[in-house]
Amino acid sequence: MINRERTSLYVGTIAAILYFSEGLPFGIVKELVPLYLRVEHVELKVIGLASTVSAAWTLKFFWSPLVDAFGTYRRWIAGALIAIIISLAALASTPAFFYVFLALLAIGSATQDIAVDAFTIRATPPSLLGPVNSIRVTAYRIALMVGGGALAALAGRAGWRAAFGAAAAIAVLILIFTMTLPDDRGERTERAHLFGDLLHWLRRPRAGILLAIVFLYRLGEFAIVTMIKPYWVDRGYSPAEIGTITSVVGVIVSVIGVIIGGWFVARYGLYAGLLWLGIAQTLSNLGYALVATIAAGRWAIYAAAVVENLGYGVGTAAFLAYLMSICERERAATEYALLSAAFGFTGTVMGAVSGYIAQYAGYPIYFWLTVILGIPVLFLLPLIRNETSLLRA
Repeated sequence: MINRERTSLYVGTIAAILYFSEGLPFGIVKELVPLYLRVEHVELKVIGLASTVSAAWTLKFFWSPLVDAFGTYRRWIAGALIAIIISLAALASTPAFFYVFLALLAIGSATQDIAVDAFTIRATPPSLLGPVNSIRVTAYRIALMVGGGALAALAGRAGWRAAFGAAAAIAVLILIFTMTLPDDRGERTERAHLFGDLLHWLRRPRAGILLAIVFLYRLGEFAIVTMIKPYWVDRGYSPAEIGTITSVVGVIVSVIGVIIGGWFVARYGLYAGLLWLGIAQTLSNLGYALVATIAAGRWAIYAAAVVENLGYGVGTAAFLAYLMSICERERAATEYALLSAAFGFTGTVMGAVSGYIAQYAGYPIYFWLTVILGIPVLFLLPLIRNETSLLRA
């Protein structure tokens, strides 16, 4: 019993720290950087283009075989953290080559994700998979709050150099911890054939419709996320207030939404979850559309942020359940990675064009467009209602 408790504590600690390390740079890239750029009066179209560095997380499966084939996962984590530290230190010290170091930060973070996932799987006994999974999700969400909210609050009080410098210091502490991890050398299993498995998946019945839903289900949410913080800046709110409401409070509300969405799918089934939670996800964008149209005040914007994050959470629960349901059990890991890359590509493209549309059409029209973008997929869902063999709740 004592050994098991020690193992649980040890593995749980590793998972918490490593998944915090995963979430921190992602929160910085997706939440903090758009805020920083708008505060610095960067054009919306440039902010949208800057979001394309998130393609690193979409495309990471291309270089994941290298992480498996060479060295140890611990060394890959350490190497990725060094790249992250260099990037954050550069962002803190000088604005020169900002976008180059932002890209390096994203690539280093995506590489760290590959190695952390592999290391955690290797270190976790089967009996602890459930608890460790809960720990890692919680740690990741906390990191998003720190990267998007706490650092924004710090920037509001001490400046942007202090915010990026603090992030670099956190990464240094994690690097020191990483050096204490055990070596994970050992026999490696042969990796799956990524494109072969993709072709196998595409041969299944209704593959085109299933894939279209993957591409379209989160389109409206992807469209609105990149422009939320620039909108707050243009309405005159401080970085500290923006970070508190859109990131800290937002993440908490989105977690509540995920819990509600998970319960709904378990209670009423996957099809009902996809449909009704998809409707809720789309309607949640109405808050920002209405606020921008009538130039509503502070409390209305707060309410819009809460509603949007709640919709984001319930939609996430339904969508992740859907992704798992359309993966064959014997090929689940590879197919899930490839399908994740597919909808990640949608987010990258939408983020790239979002700034152009918002800049030339204005926030009210753009936010109404995000509502419209969430509608088409709802008409595809009835086409898969009877695919019970493919859609396991």
